[in-house]
Amino acid sequence: KAVVSTQSTGDVRVLHPNSPSNAKKPLAGMYKNHENEKKSKYLQRVVQVEKGNFCPFVMSTTGGLAPEASCFVQRLSSKLSQKLSQSYPNVLGFVRRKLRFELLKTTLMAVRGYRKSKTVFISELDLNLINFFVN
Repeated sequence: KAVVSTQSTGDVRVLHPNSPSNAKKPLAGMYKNHENEKKSKYLQRVVQVEKGNFCPFVMSTTGGLAPEASCFVQRLSSKLSQKLSQSYPNVLGFVRRKLRFELLKTTLMAVRGYRKSKTVFISELDLNLINFFVN
């Protein structure tokens, strides 16, 4: 049996429903508006040039998913549950939790800044020990 492979492209947007620009809009309208913006920007190019599929992945800072993002998560969870021989509800719950924790980590980094110390590679260190001992 031949396996047909199609490239899928996604673009992520995170919106804050309580921001002044979104204050008076219903949540469903916000999701639809952001999905349509992403589609108008990328869909035609992905379909015509790359011959693939496009999914605008829109989520809110409160953890909610737009309809197309929700469908994507459900489809991904279905495929993973079959591949891993796990129950669909458990895999779906895991994927949703993972997404929300990643969103939380990104939000905290945006608010507090990145707090890990800068990695210094040995090649960047000045290891000129001869001059150190001579002086």
